Amino acid sequence: MSTRFRPASVAVVLASLWLTAIPALADTTTRSSSIALSEGSTRLFNVNVESDSVSVFAVPGSGDALEKIDEVAVGREPVCVAVRSPKAYVTNSASGTVSVIKRASGGFKVVKEIAVGNEPRPCAVTEAGDLLLVGNHTDGTVSLIDTSTDEVVDTVAVGGNPGAIAIAGNRVFVTQFFARLIAGGPGEGFDEGKEGVVSTFTLSSPGSVSEITLSPIADSGFTADLSKFCNNTTDPDPVNQAFCPNPAAGPGDPSIVAAPQAVFPNQLGSALVCGGKLYLPNIGAQPSPPLFFNVNVQALVDVVDVATLAERADLHVNLNAQIKTEPSPANPLASLGRLFGNDLVDIASDPACQTFLVVSRGGNYVLRATLVGGKLNIGAPNNVVRFQTGNLPTGIAIHRNGKRAYANNEAGLSVSILNLENGMVTQRDVPSGTPPAPGSTRDAILKGKLAFFTALGVPDNGLSEIPIRDIVPLQFRGKQSSDAWSTCASCHPFGLADHVTWLFGDGPRNAIQMDGLYSKINGAHDIRINNWSAARDSPTDFNNNSRNVQCGKGFAGGDPPALVAGPNLPCPGSGPTGANPAIFDHGISQGASEALDDQTAWIQTIRTLNMPQPADVSALDAGRTVFGASCSSCHGGAKWTKSQVFYLNNPALDKAAAAGGTPRDPGLVVTANQVVSYTDAKVDTGTLKFLDDVGTFIPANPIEIRGQGGGIGQAPLGAAGFNTPSLLGVAYTAPYFHNGSAQTLEEVFQQHLIGGVTIHDALADADEANLLVFLRALDGRAARFESDGDKFKDPTRNLP
Repeated sequence: MSTRFRPASVAVVLASLWLTAIPALADTTTRSSSIALSEGSTRLFNVNVESDSVSVFAVPGSGDALEKIDEVAVGREPVCVAVRSPKAYVTNSASGTVSVIKRASGGFKVVKEIAVGNEPRPCAVTEAGDLLLVGNHTDGTVSLIDTSTDEVVDTVAVGGNPGAIAIAGNRVFVTQFFARLIAGGPGEGFDEGKEGVVSTFTLSSPGSVSEITLSPIADSGFTADLSKFCNNTTDPDPVNQAFCPNPAAGPGDPSIVAAPQAVFPNQLGSALVCGGKLYLPNIGAQPSPPLFFNVNVQALVDVVDVATLAERADLHVNLNAQIKTEPSPANPLASLGRLFGNDLVDIASDPACQTFLVVSRGGNYVLRATLVGGKLNIGAPNNVVRFQTGNLPTGIAIHRNGKRAYANNEAGLSVSILNLENGMVTQRDVPSGTPPAPGSTRDAILKGKLAFFTALGVPDNGLSEIPIRDIVPLQFRGKQSSDAWSTCASCHPFGLADHVTWLFGDGPRNAIQMDGLYSKINGAHDIRINNWSAARDSPTDFNNNSRNVQCGKGFAGGDPPALVAGPNLPCPGSGPTGANPAIFDHGISQGASEALDDQTAWIQTIRTLNMPQPADVSALDAGRTVFGASCSSCHGGAKWTKSQVFYLNNPALDKAAAAGGTPRDPGLVVTANQVVSYTDAKVDTGTLKFLDDVGTFIPANPIEIRGQGGGIGQAPLGAAGFNTPSLLGVAYTAPYFHNGSAQTLEEVFQQHLIGGVTIHDALADADEANLLVFLRALDGRAARFESDGDKFKDPTRNLP
C-alpha cells in the first residue's frame, strides 16, 4: 500500500470536512504527543522533526489507510502537535514558538506564530477547547493560550523541566522530566535516591500549583550479585560496604548473590489520564552497582490516582519484569519476541480505557497492554502483542473507533498504521516527510541518529547506499544491547544527559551532556577529551560501552551479529567477538565502521538548549566580567572547556600503551588510561594540564567506589583530578561534579576550589550573585572567551 498525493482541489474538499468541532471523548484525556487526530478521527497531524514540518493526512473509513493531503513548514525542531478544529498547534522547541495551522485556500497554512517561553515542548488543548497549554522545558513554566485569539493569557511556574502535559476536565498534570533527589534519602548513585515529580493545578486556579511525588520501586523484578561489595564475600575487602545489602551474610547467601534491585522513575516524557488514573511511562534508572544491562535502566509506568492526587505505588509496573517471562525466540533476528521495553516515550488508550499502547522508541515497536486487577498487563509470557513500526517511533494516537492506531516514526519520517483488532501492522512506513537522499551528509547524520537511539542495531557498513526506511533494526538485533535493553539515548536524552550519577568502572560518574563534545565553531577536529577521567577520545571509543555495559555486539563486529536465542551472556566484551581491534580507549576515532562514523556525525550536531535570559542586562554583563576574570581559563573556548584532543589521533601504539605504555605522541602523559597533560615545546605556554583537582574528590564519600569492570568494589579514579566539563547550558545540567555532590550552582560555589579557596569565599557577594546570573543564562548563543586550550593551540604563539 502506498500513499497517494491528492490534487490541491481535492485537498480543499477533504479539508472542508474538518470544520465541525466534535466534543472530546469523555473518558480520555487530552495529552501531549508528536502525533494527533482531530476530534472525529478524520484528520491526522504528524510532526516531522527532521524536516521542520507537520504533515496532514485524511483518515478515510475505518482508518485502514491514510491520504497525505498537505505538509506544512513550521518552526525549528517541532516536538508536539495538539488539535482542536479548525486549528492545529505545533510547538517549535528551537524557535521558542507555537505555529497555528488552519485550513486555507489550497490546503493548510501557518496563520500565526505565537511566542512563548524557551524550548516549548509538550502541548495539550483543554477538553472544552478554549485553552492551549504549552510546557516551556528550560523555563519550568506552562504558557496558557486563548484559542479564540491565539494569545498567551497566563504563564504558570511549575518548576523543573516540563516533559509532558495531560488535562482531564479542570485538572492539569505536568511532568517534571527529570527525577529529583529525595530529601533525607540515600543520595546520588543509589537506586532509591530519587523520585519522580508531577506538578498539578486547576484551570480555575492556575496559580495554585501542588506536587505529586513518585517513589522508587523497591524491587524492579531483577536481582544482582553484590558479593564484591561486601567484606564477608570478597577479598580484598571493598573500599566500603555502602552497596552491600547484608554485611552480616556470608558467601552464597541469597540476600547478596540475588539481591533485589530498586529503580526510580526518570525521563517522564509522556502522560495519559484514563479511567481516573494518570499513567506515566518513563525510563527508570538504576545507577547503583553493578552496572550491568538488566539492572541498569527499566521500562516503568507509574500511576497516580486523579481523585486523591496521590501515587498508586501498588499499580506501578516495570514492564520488563513481565517481558522477562517470555520465551526466547528461535530466530531472534526475525522475531519481536522477548524484546525488552527500552526508552518508553508515549502512551495512549482506547476510548474505554481498556486497551493501552506503549511506545518503545529504541525497540521500534508499540506494545499492547490491558488492565488486569487494575494494573497494566502485556499478556506475558505467551500472549504479548508488539507492533513493529518504522524507525524510532516517538508518538502514538488511537482512532476514536478503538480499532486502529498510528505511530509517528521520527527517523523514518513516516507513520505506521496499526490494526488493533488482529494485532497486525497494516503499513509500516506511510511517507510523512521526505528523507535525505542516500549518501548525502544529512542522510549520514540521520542514520547516525538512528544508530544512537536504536536498542537493536544497524549495519556496520554500506549505510550510505540504503534508504533509511529500508533499514530494519530488528535484523541487526543484539548490536546495541542485549534483547533491546537500552540505547545511548537511555542515558543521553536529546543527546544531552539524564541527570543521574552512575557507578561506572572509574567510580561515580554524573552523566555528561554531549552538546559540548564537539565545537560548533571550529569543526569536527575540535573535540573535548571524553569522560570525567579523560579516559576516551571520541564516540568510537564508546562502542565498548555497548559491548561491556549494554551487553551488545557493537557496531564494528560484522553483519549480521552472531546471535543465539536468549540474552548475550556473558557480555561480549569479556571475550573475543570479532570486533574491530583498533577500537579501544584512545584508539582510532574514525574509520572503525560507517555506523560509528555516522553516529559521530550526528553527535556533532547536538544542540545546546536555549536558556532563559535575565531581564537585568547589567547583572548579566557584570557576571560575564567575573566569569572572564575567574573562570574562562578553564571554561572558555568554543566548547566552554579547555579540554581538547591536541595530540595525534590514536596516540598510543597499542592497547598496552594506552594502559600506561609509551604514547606515540611524546608530549602526552597518560596515567592509568587517563590523559593527564600535553606538552609541546613549540608553544610558549608549555604544558596544558587536563586533570584538575578542584576539591570535589572525597574518598570518604560512600559512593566513591568502582561499580563496574575489573576494579569492582575498589578505589575509584579521581585523586589526580577531573577532566574539565563544558559549561554549555550549565543551568540545565544539575547535579554537578563527577559525583553529583552539588544539586545547585550555589552548592557548586560552596565546594569548587580556586587557588585553595571556594568560589563562594573567593568572590564578593555581588560578584557571586552576578556570576550566577551569567551562568544561568549561558547557552550556545553566548559570546565566547579564550581558554587555556585556545592559548595552547594558538599558532601565533608557536615559536620557529
